[in-house]
Amino acid sequence: MRTRIGEKQCLALILVLAFFARAATALAFQFQPVSDYAGYEHMAVNLLAGRGLVEGGNSAFLSAGYPLFVLAPVFAVCGHHLLAALLANAVLCTVSGWLIYLIAKEAGAGRPGRLLSVGIYAIYLPSWIYAAYLAKENLMTPLMLGVVLLSLRCVRNPSARIAVSVGAVLGLLAITGNAGLALTPMLAIALAMSPLSVPEKLARLGLAGLVAVLVVAPWLVRNYQAVGAPVLNTNGGFNLYLGNNPAADGMFISIADTPRGATWQQLRKQGEVAANNTLKAEALAWIRRNPARFLTLSFQKAALFWMPPIHEGEGPQSKGEALTRLAWLAQYLLICGAAVAGMACRRLRTPNTGLIWLAILGYTAVHMIFYVIYRYREPIMPLLIILAALVIDFLISDKKFATIAR
Repeated sequence: MRTRIGEKQCLALILVLAFFARAATALAFQFQPVSDYAGYEHMAVNLLAGRGLVEGGNSAFLSAGYPLFVLAPVFAVCGHHLLAALLANAVLCTVSGWLIYLIAKEAGAGRPGRLLSVGIYAIYLPSWIYAAYLAKENLMTPLMLGVVLLSLRCVRNPSARIAVSVGAVLGLLAITGNAGLALTPMLAIALAMSPLSVPEKLARLGLAGLVAVLVVAPWLVRNYQAVGAPVLNTNGGFNLYLGNNPAADGMFISIADTPRGATWQQLRKQGEVAANNTLKAEALAWIRRNPARFLTLSFQKAALFWMPPIHEGEGPQSKGEALTRLAWLAQYLLICGAAVAGMACRRLRTPNTGLIWLAILGYTAVHMIFYVIYRYREPIMPLLIILAALVIDFLISDKKFATIAR
């Protein structure tokens, strides 16, 4: 007699697979931190050494959430070991898998769709690779998924507890990667769709906003004391300038390759806030002088953001890397193709799937303003995976219905 494995047991097995796949990748590669990755490591190490959350002479340039909430606690417990931090990334990815399952359930997926959504994520190769880097996206992903899940629950049950929870997650997301705040309109519209009266909806939105501010407030106070301004970070103007200057091409470019390159080091001596504000002003001035170019460049950035992964890595490719990139390309095309195809099905055009698409579009819009790095796309890919799983779930259930009807 066959025993059917329960859904919870299947979910647990998939999550275990997700963890060990990422842990094995981290163990195999252990990429040494460079650039921003090294910056996050230095911030955590300096904090534990009593020097504060600083890196490379900057006090608030990089977002603080990942080194503050992940790296510093891990290093405090396990010592300054890269592998320990990478295993923490594997745990975060496993949490993301669980949240994907819950969002798929909230979006109306049946048992196959719910398990398929987390199953696809478990074998999604980029999330394996980025787990082997000290990248803030490892923390951004579960936080963004948390905002999406709680926003969807606001549609049917916008309780004060949910408002407090989503506000807290938004606050953590603001400190970790403020591009994720592009999901805020999703929360507002979800509340607008809820059965509450208008005053109650506004009260819930206000409560979420208040909690988010309370979570962020200590960091703003710290930055006011450290750099003289209550900012989340001092890279907003820098990033805006890199994406909007005469040399901009839509992708990340070095400040050395912009008109500011020759005077950048001199500008930095004026302080983080002054340099940030100067670059912001220059970017906005360029946008006002070149509105048509800005608009064209913005759509070019959207295309680059969602361009299939056909780019090559650094240096000559091994056969293993070439096969991995080919598998990644196949996964990407299948996920995006199925997700987009779902828009043609009336039964899948629900308020919840509409909200998920809104989150995807909002996050894309942020990068249309700044610039594109391919890893920035990864925190939003789980939502495409959920939409793709919904389509496959629909096809499976529709086939079963047709079989029963015959």
